[in-house]
Amino acid sequence: MSKRPWLLFATALGLVAVEACSDSESTPYPPATAGSAGHTAGAAGHAGSAGQAGTEPVAGATSDAGQAGESAGDSGAPGSAGSSEAGATSGGNAGTSTGGTAGVGGTLPSGGTAGVGGSNAGAGGSTAGVGGSAGTGGATTTFTLQTTTAGQVIGTVNGLSLYVFNTDTPGAGATPPVSTCNGTCLTNWPVYHGDPISVPSGLLATDFGSFDRGSGVLQSTYKGWPLYRYTPDTVVGDVKGEGLNGKWYTAKLPFTFPAGTTFSLQNTTLGKVIGTANGLSLYVLKNDTPAAGATPPVSTCSGGCLTNWPLYYGNPITVPSGLSAADFGSFDRGSGVMQSTYKGWPLYTYAPDTSIGDVKGEALGSVWYTAKSPFVAP
Repeated sequence: MSKRPWLLFATALGLVAVEACSDSESTPYPPATAGSAGHTAGAAGHAGSAGQAGTEPVAGATSDAGQAGESAGDSGAPGSAGSSEAGATSGGNAGTSTGGTAGVGGTLPSGGTAGVGGSNAGAGGSTAGVGGSAGTGGATTTFTLQTTTAGQVIGTVNGLSLYVFNTDTPGAGATPPVSTCNGTCLTNWPVYHGDPISVPSGLLATDFGSFDRGSGVLQSTYKGWPLYRYTPDTVVGDVKGEGLNGKWYTAKLPFTFPAGTTFSLQNTTLGKVIGTANGLSLYVLKNDTPAAGATPPVSTCSGGCLTNWPLYYGNPITVPSGLSAADFGSFDRGSGVMQSTYKGWPLYTYAPDTSIGDVKGEALGSVWYTAKSPFVAP
């Protein structure tokens, strides 16, 4: 070695030249060895572009892997979050092929994890795959489906249970819902708005919607019902508001009309119509005779007529806001078969009505009419 001093000098110059080729805006990288040098990239990377990662390996020179991982964690920009120019070609390629997923995940609430995984991509590329998977796992929806002690319950983006209020009126068709929770009620029961609508397997996006509560305040709906959270619910799976005051119920699957009332009030294409506990429209028959004082009503629908027009009996009488329990009653049709009445008129459902808001029996035969509110005698 002592006989060739010019070689030492030349070598020193060569090392200086390599240093000069490094990214002038980044902190100098420590020496790297093929196949592992990429690990430093994750710490400093912000130069170059993800698209170049792993395509031109320059051992220890620069690293796009850390750069791509950082951008994936910060902004979720698409790209090979785990790629690396530093190290062996195979290491860079591995990072490129698997790390890209991390960039996608980065845009989501928990996608930051993907950026962390991407920053370690340079270590042979295998770590990049882990980071990318974490980013994809962070993907979420604006509505969730949780297993709780109350059953399968629809939840917020963060998994907190959603509720419906049985004094509300669900929307139907172009008619928006009516929320009866206002003012201080909203302190314990904040409205929930998930936008854009995205749901996991087990739910249908078409069952969700939204409406303007006023002044541009939007609230999500499920099957027409306004959705709320309950403030004391703080952990996924909490259902502390279930059945509270006999008015608040979780949005369960399968969904049923909120418990607590035997009669409901629905928005339909015909206006407000009195409904069953499950929200199906109720009808009166023009040919019947309503009750008068102590004289019970007379129903002219019997036998085969009751196949299409089943009688309805809601007991005990409980009604939502907008209806008066004093307007409802019941009578014995014979042999102990009871039927409810509204303003003295016997009440029936219509078999072809299968969804809340259906009014397929309106004016049928010019004798059947929905029990509207305010009431109009047939």
